[in-house]
Amino acid sequence: MPRTDRKPRRAAKRRAAHQGNIGRSPPPRAGPRPSLRDRKKLETRYALASVAAELFGKRGFDAVTIDEIADAAGVSRRTYFRYFATKEAVVFPRAADRLERFRTMLARYRDRDSPFSAVRRACLEMAQEFGSHREELLLQHQIVESSAMLVSHQSALDLEWEAAIAEALMRGTSRGARRGASILAGAVMGAIRATLREWYVGEAHADPVALANEMLTLVERGLQPWRIR
Repeated sequence: MPRTDRKPRRAAKRRAAHQGNIGRSPPPRAGPRPSLRDRKKLETRYALASVAAELFGKRGFDAVTIDEIADAAGVSRRTYFRYFATKEAVVFPRAADRLERFRTMLARYRDRDSPFSAVRRACLEMAQEFGSHREELLLQHQIVESSAMLVSHQSALDLEWEAAIAEALMRGTSRGARRGASILAGAVMGAIRATLREWYVGEAHADPVALANEMLTLVERGLQPWRIR
């Protein structure tokens, strides 16, 4: 008989609340206070992510099944799929939220800055957030590097960030310049990936904002012939 849904075990909740890893609950966001139902949903989501990170860290991503994650978190397989569409998705529980915030930053800055300056400011703000989640992101990176499937999944996520950057750079450009904006967005995203690799190699001890600022300066200097405003 299939198991019915159960609330996450208290141990899983404690891990989600206290461990400095992928499953740590996100900081409170500005705006109306979430309802009790929404808070419980977030609690379950991050409990699943925390349990999954612990299992992946001990046994490797490929050796762990979705059923094992659900069982360790005290929920059913059906409940797992209410929160994560795939096994890969549980490694990136903040991905959609981070991308949404990045797009919001780009929209806010492009109303007052040039397109490239808006991208710079949004990237630096995001780098500051990464520094605040150093342990979580370092563990996430280690898990991703252990699996070709996760590397591929992360590449697909990177394309969404690249598209957001391209959209910001296209503001106010002619149709003929849009291809150039897309190419520039790819260059920026490639530089971001290289910077993150350097950060992870150093066990994420370096200042991510300083690294991002250096990276963006190098990109901008290389694009002087384009006369980025």
